[in-house]
Amino acid sequence: MSAQINRGKADEAGPLRAGTPENGPALSPSGKSGCLAIVRPAEGSKADSAVKPKLASKRATGPRTPSGKERSKRNALKHGIFSQAVVLKGESQAEFQSLLERLLDELQPEGALEGLLVEKLATLNWRYHRLLIAERAEIQESTEFLECDKENQQNEEAEKFVGREADLFDTHPGLISLIHNPAVLDRCLELLTELREVVEKHGLNHERDEGILEKIYGGSDVNHLHDDLRQQYTEWFETSEVPTEQAQQLGYATPEKCKQCVLLLIGLEIDYLKGFRKHRDTIEANRMKLEKLRRNVPESPKLDRLLRYEASLERAFDRTLTQLERWQRMRRGQPVPPLLKVELSS
Repeated sequence: MSAQINRGKADEAGPLRAGTPENGPALSPSGKSGCLAIVRPAEGSKADSAVKPKLASKRATGPRTPSGKERSKRNALKHGIFSQAVVLKGESQAEFQSLLERLLDELQPEGALEGLLVEKLATLNWRYHRLLIAERAEIQESTEFLECDKENQQNEEAEKFVGREADLFDTHPGLISLIHNPAVLDRCLELLTELREVVEKHGLNHERDEGILEKIYGGSDVNHLHDDLRQQYTEWFETSEVPTEQAQQLGYATPEKCKQCVLLLIGLEIDYLKGFRKHRDTIEANRMKLEKLRRNVPESPKLDRLLRYEASLERAFDRTLTQLERWQRMRRGQPVPPLLKVELSS
């Protein structure tokens, strides 16, 4: 066998050559298996032309479909110059990016300028979303704490009067005139319960019980529209002090009977105040519902500030969208309508 391989015959044999994995190891001149010999295809040969497409296919070639090319063209716009500045601490960067990508897909910008205009539209939408959150916060601040503010106000009012009970006897018609305040009403019920326990245990004693009665109904010089428990207590106490023989002659009630009548009157007063409290709670609950509905619109000047901000965002959005549309029309060779400028004078 000749030691040299005829190159021309090898080329005619096709792209598979000795020394390749397909053909096995190359033969030595003696025809026996020896060292592997790496034989490269000749430049321009059929084998060389068959290898090059395989190598090229392994390299990245980028998007091939029209939709893939469109997406690739906007990759540089997805992380624009405004995205880091517009998203505040506590807000979602991912949500802003999602908004931006949706606008990019919808408006199909080309070039840096159109990309900036679309990103500006995204920032304006993001700020408008923030405006709605601020409006909701204003409404919640004025409604969710309404009951707490009302309760604090009532407690302050109650402290002002209950803390000065001893100074109100001669100048104020007692705590009973302030029972619209829940804390004052509770104080009246507390004093009446204390009075009932004392009378039930020790009987009638005008000097002892007058202090409690004056706290609730005011001094003896204060006139009420109807007879109150203080006046009725005084009448029954005076009756109980009449001597027994004289009381029998006049048909007056016995001291024990007078005591039971006073206890009955105290019980009726307690029941009345409890019923008043229940009725007042129903009215206050309905009033609170209406007040919350009314406050669903923020008060001025908070409302004015929100409306001015909303108007500025809407003007900026319309202006930016118009700029983008005009620029895209010019790029596509379409007619561009003239700008209309309206100036309002006061």
